[in-house]
Amino acid sequence: MRQILTTEDIRAAIRRGKTELVIEPPTVITAAARDEANLAGLRIIEGPRDRNSDIVIEVAGERIRATLLLDEAPVTASAIRDLLPLSGTVNHARLAGDELMFPIRTYLGAENQSKAQKAGNIAYWPDRMIIAMFYSDTGGVGLTNVFARVAPEDMDAFRRAGDYVWKNQGVELRIERHRG
Repeated sequence: MRQILTTEDIRAAIRRGKTELVIEPPTVITAAARDEANLAGLRIIEGPRDRNSDIVIEVAGERIRATLLLDEAPVTASAIRDLLPLSGTVNHARLAGDELMFPIRTYLGAENQSKAQKAGNIAYWPDRMIIAMFYSDTGGVGLTNVFARVAPEDMDAFRRAGDYVWKNQGVELRIERHRG
């Protein structure tokens, strides 16, 4: 039997001090409940597909955690997660701001695209088949699918790694699922 999660269920979880709410199939969450959770900052984790949504980027001696944006770019975030682990050479670009660029050999179509980027955004650029990781705000050069965001507490490490790659170019990078 399907259970339906409503706005009242979300409000009750918030009153109990919850910051995350795990829902398992066949539970369905209404659009209004989803909006209520987003407004309140309550993260909804939907069953096993979202349990390992966090990723780790290892580059220039830094370990940088990021969260996949499964609500904002579900197709891209899921596709990238399914490709993990990824490794190879990353380079620095200053086309529109500070960013690291990492080519992948997988084409993904456009999804919820953005040109301007916030520091911490991790995006897939379909036109170039690259993952672009921004460590400063930018005006952007091309339309990208923002699929992940660096953890705020790891932004200093991300900036250090970016500076190292800027000075050294062609640095090894690895992206994998976060294992807790």
